[in-house]
Amino acid sequence: MFNISKYHGCGNNFVIIQEAELAEQLGVPRGEESADAYAKFAARVCDESVGIGADGFIVVRTEPMLEMVFFNRDGSRAPMCGNGIRCFAHYCRDHKIRMGDAYPVKTLAGDMVVEVKSTDPFRVQIDMGCPVFEPVAVCVESDAPDLMELELSLKDGNTMTVSSLFMGTIHTVLFVDDVEADWIEALGEEICNAPTFAEKTNVNFVKVVDDHTLQMITYERGVGMTQACGTGACASVVTAARKGLCSRNAEVILPLGSLNIEIKDDGHVMMEGPSVHVLEGKLY
Repeated sequence: MFNISKYHGCGNNFVIIQEAELAEQLGVPRGEESADAYAKFAARVCDESVGIGADGFIVVRTEPMLEMVFFNRDGSRAPMCGNGIRCFAHYCRDHKIRMGDAYPVKTLAGDMVVEVKSTDPFRVQIDMGCPVFEPVAVCVESDAPDLMELELSLKDGNTMTVSSLFMGTIHTVLFVDDVEADWIEALGEEICNAPTFAEKTNVNFVKVVDDHTLQMITYERGVGMTQACGTGACASVVTAARKGLCSRNAEVILPLGSLNIEIKDDGHVMMEGPSVHVLEGKLY
């Protein structure tokens, strides 16, 4: 029996469990050596038919330091998740793992600094670090200094210009007139799985509303269409700002909420947004 919690950030929802309990119930040691066992459990718990149903699975590791271990719903590992880390911080507050208002969290994308802005409603700001523009960071073979104007060949024979970068994880951004167009999911899936991206890519469809507002929807690798993507919102503002399409401080409107993104003078990207506690339960 597993004691599990579920949280969501702007509709992007996660099952969360502490590593000590997960490892004990699975009969495996704590730590990276059990990542494959955790991945199999992640795929099970995120499946609506045999588990709870979620976009992702978060393991709270407390030793040797506080760490968010993140899995997509298909069990694949992801280095970071922007909405996930806000829910992680909320869980840590609710379960008295961290009661302070500011602290670092280790991830595969580096240490992220959490700052709790309010507890009712729960809102948190995360220092997401700096974007990385070199092609090697997104596992793309290219001699170009960056991939802000990447030409992709599509299955129908046409080409499309997109922008790819590493912002906590691998992201591709393209600007559209309508984020609710019926072709978005199919195109998102095609770009996500394009041979250009050796490790696949998240795909963010972005509409520029004005200088301080973007509207976004994301096709997430290992998940599909999602209600929100925090790292994707950061990548979208970074890309739009570099292209002169928006300011360095913008609101990103998502289907079930919004995030505030700010690019600091030192290049660090700050993300602020909500987290909502959905349920506590037991999985047998």
